[in-house]
Amino acid sequence: MVLACDNALPHLLTDEELGLALTECLRCTMPGGGCLVSVRDYEVPGSPTREVRPYGVRQSGGRRYVLFQVWEWDPPYYDLALCIMDDSGGPECTTHVFRTRYYAVAIDRLAELMRAAGFERVRRIDGAYYQPVLVGTRPRAS
Repeated sequence: MVLACDNALPHLLTDEELGLALTECLRCTMPGGGCLVSVRDYEVPGSPTREVRPYGVRQSGGRRYVLFQVWEWDPPYYDLALCIMDDSGGPECTTHVFRTRYYAVAIDRLAELMRAAGFERVRRIDGAYYQPVLVGTRPRAS
């Protein structure tokens, strides 16, 4: 079984890159083995927009950390900035920002790419994990 979870594949930015990765996933499985992928179920806005998504407050070692993400849409992509505000209780906070770009690939398109890579019985499973899951099987040897 090959696992690619928690939205790992959309770091690849083209169908060609995804196809190559899925072909490698197939190569790494034995006949009858499988591939399990979990991804976000994107609702891409009609025009470029900016979203702020809060992820709460964490406490650790006497410090408070405020986490949020900023998504800037450029369909079919979005640029993500993970912001972590480090509040040690003094007059100022330090903010750390980590940036990346995602391909907001539709789940149906990802399923098509899995089939094109050679996986059989590709199907979507909802409700088993916090993200939709796609599973496919490598054909058994004839």
